[in-house]
Amino acid sequence: MQLANYRDLKLELDGFLKPGEQHKRNVLLETVYGSLPKDAQANVLVFSAEIAPGGYTAWHCHNGATFFVCTQGLFEAQFQEGTLVKAKAGDVYSEPIAKFHRGHNPHPDLVYSCIGLCLTSPDREHLTSALECPW
Repeated sequence: MQLANYRDLKLELDGFLKPGEQHKRNVLLETVYGSLPKDAQANVLVFSAEIAPGGYTAWHCHNGATFFVCTQGLFEAQFQEGTLVKAKAGDVYSEPIAKFHRGHNPHPDLVYSCIGLCLTSPDREHLTSALECPW
């Protein structure tokens, strides 16, 4: 893949309708997921995020189910075992619950962006942060 070809690194959010169609759903993820909170209620967080070219997030872990839609760029999640998650525009991914990691944008000049959804038990914060590498 050429890094200069940014078109492949941006999620197309329109242009799916064919002439005469009134509605089109572009499915990005359909799966069975077994780690949702068991409580009758859940804290729900929907957000957008960016990581600068070559940048990193802080060390953190998710305390509930998380799903991300990469809307632009490249992403890697670095865990103690190594890079366990990689994504590019259009990919949908989840990160493991309670495993410390940090996100990284390996692209030299394109911002990584995503939409995130977190579902966490009502008695827990969505994230636990660490000031430095936890291992």
